[in-house]
Amino acid sequence: MPQWRSLSGLTTALTALLYGSVVIAILGIAAFVNRITVINDILDNPFDGSLGSRADDSDTFVQVVVVLLGLVALAIAVLIIIWTFRSMKNNEYLGRWNGRFTPGWGIAGWLIPCANFVIPVLIFQDLWRGSDAAVPRNDPSWRLAGGSGLVGWWWAAYIVSSVRFGLGGGEADTLDELHDLRTNDTIAVVGLVASIAAAILLVRVLRSIEDRQVAVRDKVY
Repeated sequence: MPQWRSLSGLTTALTALLYGSVVIAILGIAAFVNRITVINDILDNPFDGSLGSRADDSDTFVQVVVVLLGLVALAIAVLIIIWTFRSMKNNEYLGRWNGRFTPGWGIAGWLIPCANFVIPVLIFQDLWRGSDAAVPRNDPSWRLAGGSGLVGWWWAAYIVSSVRFGLGGGEADTLDELHDLRTNDTIAVVGLVASIAAAILLVRVLRSIEDRQVAVRDKVY
């Protein structure tokens, strides 16, 4: 028999990490924009030896921020997997059976390459539908409830933000490599802007689903 487990502590921890990621992402934008500026100066004055120290400093700034982003992303990933699994079990406690995925997919769905760009958003839409207080507990019609535009916008921002991963390298010894690095840094800035939007939207998604599940649990039919 499924047991109800509170999401409050996980949601609070994720909220803190997500807002922390916003702060780091802002620093990341500053770091990449700074390096783009340095690259532009080098391209305009390729024989100016004084730009070497600025280039080294800009690389260091980027590398530090990339490490911080990676650490916070790892922490968020661990907690979001736990949160997803627990909320899916709560959905079962609410009598929301026969969803598109079993709770085990709340773990696997985040880890399978390529599939992790599709499965989590489908799970979250089912969590949203399952937490509709207008549908009585154990009513199979919960699957017909409307999805969430909020979940859709969060996922779209998350997909765009994923372009920043794998970027941030600082090795560029030729003019062509400098041009490529500038392009990569520009893409990274776009990804970081999207990650800020995704983090803020995810906080709203997590809190909304938690509140909606509690409302279903506490409603008397």
